[in-house]
Amino acid sequence: MAVRRTLRAFILGLIIALGAILPTAASANSKYAALVVHADTGDVLFDRYSDEARYPASLTKMMTVYLLFEALEEGEVSLDDKLEVSKRASLQPASKLGLSRGSTITVEEAIEALVIKSANDAATVVAEHLAGSESKFAGEMTAKARELGMRRTTFRNASGLPDSRQVTTANDMAVLSRRLIQDFPDRFHYFQQKSFEWNGRTYRSHNRVMLTLDGADGMKTGYTRASGYNLSTTIERDGNRLIGIVLGGRSSATRDRHMKDILNAAYVELKRKPDLLNPILLAAPTPRLKPGVAAAAIAVAAIEEEAQPIVVASLETPSVAADLNLESLKVAIDSVANDDRALDEAVIGEGDAEPADMRDWVVQVGAYTRQSQAMERIKAVQQIAYTVQPNVGREVNIAPRRGADVYRARFTTLTAYEAEAFCGTLKKKGEDCIALRSEPAN
Repeated sequence: MAVRRTLRAFILGLIIALGAILPTAASANSKYAALVVHADTGDVLFDRYSDEARYPASLTKMMTVYLLFEALEEGEVSLDDKLEVSKRASLQPASKLGLSRGSTITVEEAIEALVIKSANDAATVVAEHLAGSESKFAGEMTAKARELGMRRTTFRNASGLPDSRQVTTANDMAVLSRRLIQDFPDRFHYFQQKSFEWNGRTYRSHNRVMLTLDGADGMKTGYTRASGYNLSTTIERDGNRLIGIVLGGRSSATRDRHMKDILNAAYVELKRKPDLLNPILLAAPTPRLKPGVAAAAIAVAAIEEEAQPIVVASLETPSVAADLNLESLKVAIDSVANDDRALDEAVIGEGDAEPADMRDWVVQVGAYTRQSQAMERIKAVQQIAYTVQPNVGREVNIAPRRGADVYRARFTTLTAYEAEAFCGTLKKKGEDCIALRSEPAN
């Protein structure tokens, strides 16, 4: 009997896993990735696709600024030095200051323009001044990335303008953000500035999270059509500084909301379980290489590299919701009081969505060959479900297959955070489950 029960439990777990990965209607946002780490320890507090290749867009400029900060530290330039604008720099596309050929901009003005205005012309000016050409500077950027432990990043320009060979990961961007804070604490204030003045005009920060989230105090935004909306954010509360990375948002608004959600959730977890920290692959801080040593690394990195491919999520076939007996199941669907409340509370995760679609995670507790089996499984677990999530919805989701449909027992209308917490509680009580993002109907 014991062997039979063990075998049955194993099969149930296998069916749940297989049911979760069977084709569905979802077409995931292949641009999305996110990560939250502790700035001091590097511990991971939130992780979604953090090692998948993505386009950095203007987060690239953080590395441009890093190398400029190094040049300042080593006495190669001073804040008052004037950098001349080349024809190539003046022709860079927006976003830019509109620098004209033969004009000059100081090093400090260039820093502010890079961080606050995200000026592409200023990025080229800095690259050409420090390395002679932007392509050579990109090699130095990649070499520095390797030195810092950014193993999956390749730079091809100083600005983040579109180049299919220029790729990074959320993990690597967290490394860079962390090292900017640690290596240049006296210069980090540039990333905290809300505006700067140049040529009689005031330029204001694009970073709305920094302007509106309690404790948020800096870093960088980015966007291209290929990358989606990117953001690096630093925040400090109760002596804990965190770094958040969101890549591939479908709009700046949903990107910002998701950043706020994952940072707020991370602080909740730190308060609830201060020892609940998982090791991260972020490289431990290492001393910056001296100029002579760095030159050798730059020569190696300048060799042409094959860029990593951008990971594209697979398209999946449709699923059909079952006709449920509403009386017997008493399906409870969480109603949303208003759109603003939904936007504030939902973990958006993968870009834009209408408010009704934001609670789009489910906990699957079984996958069966008969609808009645799936309904019985829901009934067996529902008492625990209502204790953890009183307003959770329930459904039997049908995945059409040749020969026989698969009936998946699910608890629905959850945020990503709620789904993972709910499934964790079920597992502690000996119930098999898996948390996953649900598939919208086509």
